[in-house]
Amino acid sequence: MSRPRVLIGGLSHETHTFVPQRTGLGDFDILRGNEMWRALGDSSTVAGMMEVAQACDWKVIPTIDMIGGAGGMVLDEVVEAFWSTFEAAAREAVRDGVDGVCLNMHGAMVSESFDDVEGELLRRMRALPGLASVPICGVLDLHGNITDLMAANSNGLIAYRHNPHTDGKQAAMDGARLLDRLMRSGERATTVWERPPLLLPPISTGTADEPMRTLEAMARQIERAHPDIVAVNVFAGFSFSDMADAGVSFTAVTLGDPELARQELRRLSDTAMAMKQHALPTGITLDAAMDKLKSHAEGPIVLVEPADNIGGGTYGDLTIVLKALLDHGVANAGVAICDPEAVQRTSQLQPGQRVRTSIGGKSGGAGAQPLDLEVELVSTSDGHFRCEDPHSHMAVNGLDVAMGPSAVVRCDDVTILLTSVPTAPMDLAQWRSQGIPPESFFAINVKAAVAHRQAYNPIARASYVLNTLGPCAPDLRVLPIKKVKRPVYPLDDI
Repeated sequence: MSRPRVLIGGLSHETHTFVPQRTGLGDFDILRGNEMWRALGDSSTVAGMMEVAQACDWKVIPTIDMIGGAGGMVLDEVVEAFWSTFEAAAREAVRDGVDGVCLNMHGAMVSESFDDVEGELLRRMRALPGLASVPICGVLDLHGNITDLMAANSNGLIAYRHNPHTDGKQAAMDGARLLDRLMRSGERATTVWERPPLLLPPISTGTADEPMRTLEAMARQIERAHPDIVAVNVFAGFSFSDMADAGVSFTAVTLGDPELARQELRRLSDTAMAMKQHALPTGITLDAAMDKLKSHAEGPIVLVEPADNIGGGTYGDLTIVLKALLDHGVANAGVAICDPEAVQRTSQLQPGQRVRTSIGGKSGGAGAQPLDLEVELVSTSDGHFRCEDPHSHMAVNGLDVAMGPSAVVRCDDVTILLTSVPTAPMDLAQWRSQGIPPESFFAINVKAAVAHRQAYNPIARASYVLNTLGPCAPDLRVLPIKKVKRPVYPLDDI
């Protein structure tokens, strides 16, 4: 065939519907039209798609790529901004024909009007003239809440295989290569979907641990056993998006018999339910963690706080761990907290000067309590850094990160990195960019669930997961979940 004409675009956000913040256009990094080519050479998912497009000699019609990370309910203006640009480009492109669509999506996006944003957008795409039967492929996050609507209106959306997400770019390239195959061969791929009644907290979704380790291994086995099933996707889901199909799900992209693929997905569902105990909270209390610190002579000791998991959409301003470190007199500890007001107040000082100010706890989310502390300014910065690990979880959205204006302060023997933008602890350059080697700390509070492991596990002497309260509490039973299909474990005893 002549050069395939391909629409490329993306809209990605992991939506936490239980936090008070709202996510608007200003919270998205946006590349419009030919700006999308700027991604070439970095480690992002959009870079993966563009690199395959270049290698496969596609005639690319770039539309818009919008990356919003994780946060609160998305305003409708975001969805319609994407759609207006994509629709206009698609209607123009179909005049000369469109051979395929390649999409960069998350799978757990919720807006004011749509609980299933991705499904709604795919439905709209299929309704456009010229797009009813073209292959639609691309990439989804392992934490997507996948729906039947998404499966029915796409052909080959490929999920990340690893958490931490070290393979985001690779998964995007796999989705793009599948699109190239379908366009050139004329093969028709069908996506089959299954969902067991199971919610997992993010702390239980690491692919090195159960149940994900077994489920991913089974998925690869199915692919090997059935050549017509070109991809089996394991979605751990995102339980903090309150929508009907939240939770674990599976899809199979097949060129053969959909019923055979469905049977294999049912085996995966049965296995997931047989391992449902992993949906229950794990970890230790904060008091127990403080006792554990006493047994260590050297650090870093990582105190993992999944209840304030920034990568899961929290504001990252809970102070419960900071208070415990101060109350127990832990020496040489590090904590990063998002608090733009504290940044502004402390940035007016000169290094070495002290001020009494409120730190953290201003988000209004569950467990948010500010601390009134006297702190000494160490340094200030613009908060920009570049990931030192191109395979870190953070690099999925690009290597350059902006924490906003930032300040490093010290209270007693605890170093506090204050940021203006919630910044997930996925790369050690976050600390190094402030002149602080993270290996030098005895204890580090990490507001994450799993995504930090690629960066912090190699330097940690020990790591303790804290079972505390917060917007991303590991015990899903404490959350005001209303919309998910019931019964579902662990909310119901099934």
